[in-house]
Amino acid sequence: MLFGYPIEATQNNWLHDCLCSAVRTIHEIVDQKRKYPPWPTILPAGHRGALKLRTGLRDRFKSYNSVLRMFDKVDRDLVLDALEGENRVAELLSGACECLTLHDLPQDLRKPIAELFGLAFELLSDLGVRDEQYEAIYSAVSDHVCPFCGTEHFDPPGPKREALDHYLSRNRYTLASANLRNLVPMCHKCNSSYKLSTDLLRCSDGSRRVAFDPYVHTSLRVSLDESDPFNGSTPNTPKWEIRFDPDVPAVSTWDQVFSVRERYRRNHLDPDFRRWLSSFGQWARAGDINADTGEALVAALGRYEEYLILCGMHDRAFLKAAVFRMLRRHCEDGHQRLIEQLRDVVVFATASRLPLRHAAERPSAARSIP
Repeated sequence: MLFGYPIEATQNNWLHDCLCSAVRTIHEIVDQKRKYPPWPTILPAGHRGALKLRTGLRDRFKSYNSVLRMFDKVDRDLVLDALEGENRVAELLSGACECLTLHDLPQDLRKPIAELFGLAFELLSDLGVRDEQYEAIYSAVSDHVCPFCGTEHFDPPGPKREALDHYLSRNRYTLASANLRNLVPMCHKCNSSYKLSTDLLRCSDGSRRVAFDPYVHTSLRVSLDESDPFNGSTPNTPKWEIRFDPDVPAVSTWDQVFSVRERYRRNHLDPDFRRWLSSFGQWARAGDINADTGEALVAALGRYEEYLILCGMHDRAFLKAAVFRMLRRHCEDGHQRLIEQLRDVVVFATASRLPLRHAAERPSAARSIP
């Protein structure tokens, strides 16, 4: 992902903590062969008032207790191991540990666990926890864009907020379903068209992989420097070589799950390249920037690149900046065909805004933008 979320957005994790505490208490009661207590005394004292009227939660805890008593301690302890392991989110993503998942637990325990933790996730909305987390993230996210693609905008806080994705799929890592550390806002395309229920920790062949931690992550820079400025999808479109800096192992997982390179190439770089060149020409014209020589053109490209960098993530400026950095570097290396192409872009933009009499005096204005 291109940048991370503030870890502070996960601090209001009281519902998850309450849930885990109650599950452990139930295990203690069952281990000691004690009677199940009246609701809501199974909950930590500090949260009983907030949850005592949540009868759905009451019923699911009671059902879990009843099913749990059917199993011996070895099987019961598997649930506690999974509860501990699945919520070591940072270590799981970095590859530092492994965990049991719902599919590793006894069959008859899976449904009450899924129902209990699934309801707890739904309660995050009812109790306002989800809104608070989203508002904290929205206010901190650069230009309010999705960090998993950088190209889709987030809606402001409200009823139409972005999807809250289970980064570790709740179908598999069910006991982390209500853990804010495992919940990340994600744009609709990233969530519903690409990630879906993909297991971030396992490749399709079952082999282990690492993934970015959305809450402990430094920014990535997109690099197109190794692209050929020609001979791509058309003769005058670059043959894109998309890289990321730093190129850490988690980049591979991110690209596989979200199809980042493919989406950049198909949705933005190829279809928008000519328009971006035209915008550069108009920018140079508006600023009365001279690009008559190779040196002047390189300087103009450098200034435009700096301007795009200052635009941050807005309107995919980070991708545009990478494009013009690549073009500048090739021009610095003396790529004559590219220099001529870009000079024509600037001349065309200038001539197109001149009165007809003056435009006719500029033969190069008749050249089309490649």
